Amino acid sequence: MTPDDTAPVEKLLKIEQLDVDLYRSVEPLYMAKGARGLYGGNVISQSLIAAIKTVPAEYKVHSMHCYFVLAGDPTLPVLYKVQHVRDGHSFVTRTVQARQRGRCIFTTTISFQVPENTQLSHQPDYPGALLPQPEELPDFTAVVEELHKNGIIAKSEVASAEQLSSIIPTETRVVISDYLEARPDQKKNYMWVRAKGKIKNEEAHAMALAYFSDTGLLGTSARVNGINSQDIAMMVSLDHSIYFHAPFKADAWMLYQMDSPWTGSGRGLVIGKIFTRDGTLAATIVQEGVVRFAHTTANTKPKL
Repeated sequence: MTPDDTAPVEKLLKIEQLDVDLYRSVEPLYMAKGARGLYGGNVISQSLIAAIKTVPAEYKVHSMHCYFVLAGDPTLPVLYKVQHVRDGHSFVTRTVQARQRGRCIFTTTISFQVPENTQLSHQPDYPGALLPQPEELPDFTAVVEELHKNGIIAKSEVASAEQLSSIIPTETRVVISDYLEARPDQKKNYMWVRAKGKIKNEEAHAMALAYFSDTGLLGTSARVNGINSQDIAMMVSLDHSIYFHAPFKADAWMLYQMDSPWTGSGRGLVIGKIFTRDGTLAATIVQEGVVRFAHTTANTKPKL
């Protein structure tokens, strides 16, 4: 916990209000070593909390659709401008632009709903009971060190993982998958995730899930094809959608299942499902991004 007993995710992702529907990040934001810009979870989560601040409490987020426009600069604060698109009886819609240096770096449309009862109710099977539990697994840095010893990843990724573990406000436990002879579209990656500390603000649970929803997701499209990270010259998220299904506590262990149904044309598509530990499907995430390899970009500067 932080000295003031605030969960790290609430402290790191805090925003301040500058004007009506205008907010700004307060703390320095995380950028992974070697990355082109800010970690996507920063702007996803802060845009969400900015929108939540403009919506009556009885409305709960059920979906957000995001586009990464430009790489964010970690040395500058991010401004979040909220636009009121619609205020209906059952649904409320907001758009949020994240801006730096007068330019839009990220945009999202977020929909909120007053929860209602329904006779329709189904979800996929929960795979967590068949997997190692988080208490049985080593932390992320230990896994990365083991992968480096086995020659699977570069030494630079060990340093990056150590940096990541010390900075980000979430914990992960990776389940090492045994793919056998399955096709890439049938392979699944799993990890347990949770926010560090104890979240006090109820709205921050959605913010925390939005933050860690971008963790390791796009890389699934390469991993299921047997591609090591050192062979990738560029991996950048293009769009990111989250569908919130059921209540959850992001400071308790949740299972993140990831698979990639398609890759092609220099892009990868990945679908994630986040389950609570009792088996409830809390959220579904869909992301597409650019995935380019070193041999195709050796003589050219990658551009979106």
